[in-house]
Amino acid sequence: MSEQIIDGEGTGLKVGVDSQHRLKTFSVTEVEDKTVNRDGRQWSLYFSETPVGANDIFFYLKNTGSVPIAITDIRSICSAPETLIYEWVSGTPVYVSGTDVVPTPKNGGSSKEASITCKFDTNITALTEEGVLYFDRLDTANKMYKLSTSSNIIIPQGSAFALKATTGGNLITGVVSIVEIE
Repeated sequence: MSEQIIDGEGTGLKVGVDSQHRLKTFSVTEVEDKTVNRDGRQWSLYFSETPVGANDIFFYLKNTGSVPIAITDIRSICSAPETLIYEWVSGTPVYVSGTDVVPTPKNGGSSKEASITCKFDTNITALTEEGVLYFDRLDTANKMYKLSTSSNIIIPQGSAFALKATTGGNLITGVVSIVEIE
């Protein structure tokens, strides 16, 4: 048996309730990524670097803003088989030359800027490894790989994330996708 709730303000509007006391509704929903992108809070961070040696950190990302940043995915390709380590780091990075990564908005009409420090380099040093999040084995040269997780990597204010190559000596190109979360 279906019941109805009648608007108490006398407008005559009604809503249906089923026998288990659940509201009957119809709605159109939108995935969070699409909403955030429409708001201009989603960016791509492109890098292309050859780490010098084994276990060299070649990509550094620090959240310098007041809201958390999430990494939604990482896509990478390497000129030869390589294993990438995704990890938390702390400390003040020291660069050989340090190329600034300019965040590209995924919404071309947005002028919002990401509050981050992001660089890539051949060997970023003076960082303390705080913990490994994931590793990715890029088995085949020149094949694109995507980090696939059941959740995002969330970088709180003041925290930093890095990519490290276990072999080194190979060109690694990729895109780290980030989003501001509230």
